[in-house]
Amino acid sequence: MPNSLDITAIFGGIGGLELGLHRSGHVTSLFCECDPEATAVLKRRFPGVPVAPDIKRTEEILDKISPRSDLLTAGFPCTDLSQAGRTRGFAGGRSSLIRETIALLRRRPFPKVLIENVPNWRHLHRGQYMGEVLSALEELGYRWAYRTIDALAFGLPQRRNRIFMFATLEGDPRETLFHGDEPPVEYETGLNEAAHGFYWTEGNRGLGWGEDYVPTLKGGSAMGIPSPPAILLPDLCVVTPHLRDVERLQGLPEGWTDLDLLLEDGRERPFNARRRWTLIGNAVNVEVSTWVGQQLAAPRAYDDTPGIPLAIGEPWPKAAWFDGKIRYATAIGSWPVNRPRQPLAEFLRYPGAALSLRATSGFYKRICQSTLRFKPGFKEAIAAHCKKMETIAVTSTANGNKNTTRMKRRAA
Repeated sequence: MPNSLDITAIFGGIGGLELGLHRSGHVTSLFCECDPEATAVLKRRFPGVPVAPDIKRTEEILDKISPRSDLLTAGFPCTDLSQAGRTRGFAGGRSSLIRETIALLRRRPFPKVLIENVPNWRHLHRGQYMGEVLSALEELGYRWAYRTIDALAFGLPQRRNRIFMFATLEGDPRETLFHGDEPPVEYETGLNEAAHGFYWTEGNRGLGWGEDYVPTLKGGSAMGIPSPPAILLPDLCVVTPHLRDVERLQGLPEGWTDLDLLLEDGRERPFNARRRWTLIGNAVNVEVSTWVGQQLAAPRAYDDTPGIPLAIGEPWPKAAWFDGKIRYATAIGSWPVNRPRQPLAEFLRYPGAALSLRATSGFYKRICQSTLRFKPGFKEAIAAHCKKMETIAVTSTANGNKNTTRMKRRAA
């Protein structure tokens, strides 16, 4: 019989992690989230579940936690860990909030803990921030396992690697995360044969190139703004995806964040596109969290494959575990499954917006100055799109001038 867990969700965001867990038979009894737009989404999509506003209000949260709650989830902010962020680690004011979660665990132990964050967590400042969290869990009596998992393995045309860390006071944590190890599927296609995704905000040191998929959706960028990746379609048009397709790329139902925010004076205003993008880009992918939820609901014994003991100070590998005494590294990959993937161009249901002249010209200038190697025909396609947007801009200006002249004549 499937095991249903009662979830206390810290850093709930827009509920991507919990939505997947719900689809696997688990239930959430409490969220904690401070962002007003994210809170509005949680209240609309998880009606009846209370939302505590601040992880730092420990006593308030302790009072609201259900006595039956046996799983704590924490997709904590990646702002200070991500390569697209400030990379200040726990010296920053956002990612260090995971320490508040550890403090909560000291006051109110949970049998099971599930934590999620970006891969750079294990690299930044020689892995000291991952080491801090894992050491704290060990001190509290937890055995743990973590694994880097790619959403691309689940049939969605988005490359999205994230670390999922599971800790338990009883049993083998590998039973939840280590089942399945499929070889990643990579292939190349011509520019006019499939859609290709890339970061238009990059171009100097990287591109995030995706052959028939988009690179990782994220709430920020190297330019310091939330920005969707660009997509070069098979007809060589360059677009950014519609927000509803972006939600679907995260495994969310389309329209998940398309709602109004209730203001203090009782009025409502719709979320603007930039805020929606930030919320979606920071969300946990639902297809991945559904798979994790399935493993939690029906744990299976894991084959005791020997690992390599990890010495203190060694770099953190892509996957590892702790058996209560020794830390081990393992070579397990980031694809627990290999589900058929719909071509990106066919996946998109809504017309994307043409990448603007300003964005295209800036990107084209960067790639022309870059030493990066690009797919044959890519620079030419970007140049052609830039020319097309210039023509549209000139035509629009000319039409605007004509209309202004007509209005002046009528006024005269």
